[in-house]
Amino acid sequence: MDNSKNMDNLVQAILDGEDIATIAGSVALKQEEPESTKYSESSEQPPNLDLHIASNRMHASLTISPAYLGQTISPETILEYLNQNGICFGIREGDIREYCRIANYTQPLVCAVGKEVQDETDGQIKYHFDTEKVLKPAERSDGSLDFRELGLVKNIAKGEVLCSLIPASPGTDGMDVMGNAIPAHKGRALSLPVGTNTQISEDGNSLISLVDGTIEMLPGGINVNEVYVVRGDVGPNSGNITAKCSVLIQGDVRSSFFVKAGGDIIVRGIVEHARLEAGRNIVLSQGMNGGGKGFLKAGGNISGKFFENTILEAAQDIYANIIMSSTVRAGGSLILNGTAGSLIAGDCQVGRRVYAKNIGNSSGSVTRVQIESRELNALLAANCKKIVNPEILTQQIESVKQELSDFDRNYQTLSQQFITKHPPDGGPSFKMIQAAAEKKKDQYHKLVQELESKLNESRQSLNSFLDFHVIATGIIFPGTKIVISNSTYNVVKETSNAKFYLNFEGITFGPVLPSDAPDTAR
Repeated sequence: MDNSKNMDNLVQAILDGEDIATIAGSVALKQEEPESTKYSESSEQPPNLDLHIASNRMHASLTISPAYLGQTISPETILEYLNQNGICFGIREGDIREYCRIANYTQPLVCAVGKEVQDETDGQIKYHFDTEKVLKPAERSDGSLDFRELGLVKNIAKGEVLCSLIPASPGTDGMDVMGNAIPAHKGRALSLPVGTNTQISEDGNSLISLVDGTIEMLPGGINVNEVYVVRGDVGPNSGNITAKCSVLIQGDVRSSFFVKAGGDIIVRGIVEHARLEAGRNIVLSQGMNGGGKGFLKAGGNISGKFFENTILEAAQDIYANIIMSSTVRAGGSLILNGTAGSLIAGDCQVGRRVYAKNIGNSSGSVTRVQIESRELNALLAANCKKIVNPEILTQQIESVKQELSDFDRNYQTLSQQFITKHPPDGGPSFKMIQAAAEKKKDQYHKLVQELESKLNESRQSLNSFLDFHVIATGIIFPGTKIVISNSTYNVVKETSNAKFYLNFEGITFGPVLPSDAPDTAR
């Protein structure tokens, strides 16, 4: 349709009384359309189709401008037009048909949408412990905050999982409306941060701790340390320390703070009114004044230079230079060495022995020393019937031997007399006397053997108790009370170089021998 024809239609529409603006928009003069939008020649002018393709070719929309008022377009025409312009993927045929049915051409038609690419996600590491390094006070059950529990130590048990690997999820390729494939980007694969005392699980997806310890996160991996080092004091800046491994404290342990370790606790400084619990040993380079509240508990040994007003509990031995006014419990022995080597006042209970230079003091401070253990009780139960006063047994043996000697002498005299009065062989009667005499002498010999055997058993039984003893190589002072099992001995005068032990009468004492010194004191 040419411009003159359009003008004729406009004039006729005005004469018919139609809206000028609408008419003008419907039959406006058109420029010659480009070849891409021309249709095959027909008896009427086709609508103008304007195709817009997004720069990423993931979206195509069509703007339709009818050539005249009331003109419509079919879905097939639009589909053919899209095909001619290379739109072959993501065509929204249903939307196109609905658009053509409504025939509201004032809005553009979204005619094709590409398939978005789904890139692979990056691999991730899921940590099974708190990775924050910020110290935060723990919240109590009543809602208040415990500023001694700051969560400084990150613990892990042997065999527990430190972190898990979440692999990159697979992606899917996309496609634009022109049918071009869009490849998905590969995700970043991560590796588990293997460090000291860790290993990757058999399935390759988890990092496992090989030991009980504390977690140390480094840029290149995760370490599990068997010794946790406090580079300073245990106090307000560190909070309480709870570790599954050993703990080395390079400073002091301040009052009212708590240290608990699955292994050893080693303190380079001093310990105030604090509480220390170790699965193995507690080693104090200096010592501890517990102020009546300090408490040490070890699954192995406890050692330090001095302990005062402290409660000590060790499953094995306790070593010190001096212990004053303390409560001591040791499953093994208490060994006090050094120039002082003193146990002064307080209450001490051990399983085997106490070795000290001095016990008690010249002012008569009450010092209680007790030896009590299952091993000692078992020995007593097994040997109590075997223990007899060796002096009494020795006297009995000598008495029987004397009786045997007297009998033998009397028998010899009787034999001489009988032979003088009778034939040389003594006759049948003398043989009967000889047999009776030999039987009597055998009885004496058996009795001596029985008494000697009982004496040996008694001595061996008494020797088995010698290792359960209290030794003061210097002085043990009055005011000291010694208890061994059910026997008690109160020291009423100063005694030097004395070893107290059980015998058949109870507790006795004798001189200390060089062999009595413990290995650490020799």
